[in-house]
Amino acid sequence: MSDFTNKAIDINNIPDFKSIDLTGIDKKFKNILLIRYSLGLLLSAIVLSLSFYYLYLPVWLQIIVICLGLLIFILIYLEFFKGFAVRKYGIRELDIIFQSGYMVKKETIVPFKRIQHVEIRQDLLMRNFKLYSLLIYTAGESSGDLKIAGLDFNTAQRIKSKVLEKIDYE
Repeated sequence: MSDFTNKAIDINNIPDFKSIDLTGIDKKFKNILLIRYSLGLLLSAIVLSLSFYYLYLPVWLQIIVICLGLLIFILIYLEFFKGFAVRKYGIRELDIIFQSGYMVKKETIVPFKRIQHVEIRQDLLMRNFKLYSLLIYTAGESSGDLKIAGLDFNTAQRIKSKVLEKIDYE
């Protein structure tokens, strides 16, 4: 029986994934996000107005609800405008990286050897701007582990081909 070892690793010797130059997504995707957020705001305002009309809430409670709603949407738009520049992706030898978020930063690294399936998708709104989403699935996840939205078709196809090439050899 062999002896179990679990040696410590010097943190300074771990490679920094941020040393790679990441590529931003297409600027037209900002318009799509603006439309989606604006529609959400409009629908929320309609539902809120109808609920005030039919539920007969006191004025002070209506003011509090309106202020909270406005605060939430200000934070969402702040995330949208400041966070758009942070939406970037990169491909290395062994993995693909995507980062997003301004207030809540999210960095996802998916190793090629864990990838099960790659898909290019386009919804109705994205079709009008000729943009696509690249979805990367790993085992055990049904909604996709990584979604890079706001790519033109050629870029999405090149990334998909590169990922499929890498997972074929793994």
